[in-house]
Amino acid sequence: MNEISIVTAFFDIGRGDWTPEKGLPHYLQRTNDTYFERFANMASLDNTIVVYTSEELAEKVWEIRKDKTDKTVVVTIDFEDQFGEYREKIKRVQNNPEFLAKINPNQVKNPEYWSSDYVLVNFLKSHFVNHAIGAGVFDTDLIAWLDFGYCREPSTLNSVKLWEYPFNKDKIHFFNIKDFNPSNTITNIISNNDVHITGPCIVSSQKMWPELERLMNQSFDELISKDLIDDDQTLLLMSSLIEPDKFELHPISHDDWFIAFRKYNENIS
Repeated sequence: MNEISIVTAFFDIGRGDWTPEKGLPHYLQRTNDTYFERFANMASLDNTIVVYTSEELAEKVWEIRKDKTDKTVVVTIDFEDQFGEYREKIKRVQNNPEFLAKINPNQVKNPEYWSSDYVLVNFLKSHFVNHAIGAGVFDTDLIAWLDFGYCREPSTLNSVKLWEYPFNKDKIHFFNIKDFNPSNTITNIISNNDVHITGPCIVSSQKMWPELERLMNQSFDELISKDLIDDDQTLLLMSSLIEPDKFELHPISHDDWFIAFRKYNENIS
């Protein structure tokens, strides 16, 4: 069976207040309503969807999936308290003047350099998937992480109702816009916000998701030990470089990150 279950998460990390009036680029601001409007597109799928969120937002998720409650799982957690140790490690680096001095001034306002919650929620993607696997909620082997706002427009779904695709179950599947140059360095990649692997969509089998979490944790610890930090895009790249045989990289266009339902599906109605 090639049906793909989906895990996603949404927490209010204050992005609605990331405004130009606060000296931030306009494209960073997104309200909760924006995210829920985008999630509603994805929620039209007949696939099982597991959502990690806070207690006060759970009802909104259920309302959007009210016609598919038998294929929906909502897990509420206290995001503020549950991951404090990781948050403090991230904050320590982000507040380090030596770290900030390494960042390209044209990139320094991006949230991976100053928002610990932004970095944290992206780092936790594989953790959430594995938590759901451990809870035994899936009847499919293939599981995808999709960002809560992945389907920015209804057209992103490409008219797909049930997402299925024969991804190799012995690999972790990433979608990359750029191949890694061995002459490059992770420090340079972080300094210039140089994206290689995209984070909004990751697909793997139940047996391989724990491998990704292990490699993500290893990569996170390595960055912290060097007083560096970045969001999941660099951690995904580092993971793929540690044990490349575990991964299959799918090249996508630099300006089209949201291609999964157009190129990697078996069901177009």
